[in-house]
Amino acid sequence: MIKTGCLFTQVLSLVDRNDFSRAVRQWDAEKGANGFRCRDQFVSMVFCQLAGADSLREICGGLSPFDRP
Repeated sequence: MIKTGCLFTQVLSLVDRNDFSRAVRQWDAEKGANGFRCRDQFVSMVFCQLAGADSLREICGGLSPFDRP
């Protein structure tokens, strides 16, 4: 059986986690970060690009795990 992931997972797999972490440490990119890490921001930005999100509301709606009342 051939396993395939969704497009989002395939795009994220193109960026090696170790290389990404190394660059974050090299540039001290998480200095002063409070809860929203570089990897989280990267994943969010990839999602927005693929989803064609135009507004903050679309981004929040797409990233939330479930609909909130």
